[in-house]
Amino acid sequence: MILKTKTLVLSAALAAAACTHPADVSHPLTEVADKNAHFAVKDTAAGFTVEVRYSRYQFVPEAGALLVACRSLATSRAYDEAKQRGKEIEPINEQTIRVSTGRNILNARTSCRAFAEARWKL
Repeated sequence: MILKTKTLVLSAALAAAACTHPADVSHPLTEVADKNAHFAVKDTAAGFTVEVRYSRYQFVPEAGALLVACRSLATSRAYDEAKQRGKEIEPINEQTIRVSTGRNILNARTSCRAFAEARWKL
């Protein structure tokens, strides 16, 4: 009986510890970013480029899910940057975003880098 109680208490504690809070998405990515994401924006003659470096812990590697997240971050950051500058950009085709992934097996982190080019609307 005591073992069952201890097991139940331990299970409840582990379940509570596994809970996370969602990120604050009410601010643009320029103000509050995911702690796992790093952005670099550089001006070009026709607009600007966005580089995203993103990594997260994944016990079971899911490179596909990480690729989607990385592309989404690059696109969102480009549109936020254009809005902040008060200009419009041409739609970004996800097929043109260059993405690569990697995995560190020692700390179980999967990472990706994305590079997107944004052009100003004429």
